[in-house]
Amino acid sequence: MKPDPTDPIRWNAILTRDRSMDGRFVYGTLSTGIYCRPSCASRPARPESVVIHETAEAAREGGFRACLRCHPDQPET
Repeated sequence: MKPDPTDPIRWNAILTRDRSMDGRFVYGTLSTGIYCRPSCASRPARPESVVIHETAEAAREGGFRACLRCHPDQPET
């Protein structure tokens, strides 16, 4: 699912690294093949490279692997 310009909440969560949105969705970056939590400290991806997934499982099924920085495949702490 691409970022929806009519629903800026998720895209804004990614840009601001909003921890309150962790667990609600993950996002994958097409150029790296990695998926992250919204609060990940990695460099923000370009909107055209982002695919939003409802769950980590959906991201894995889409061919993405978990980020080694934010560990979106592990329970939140």
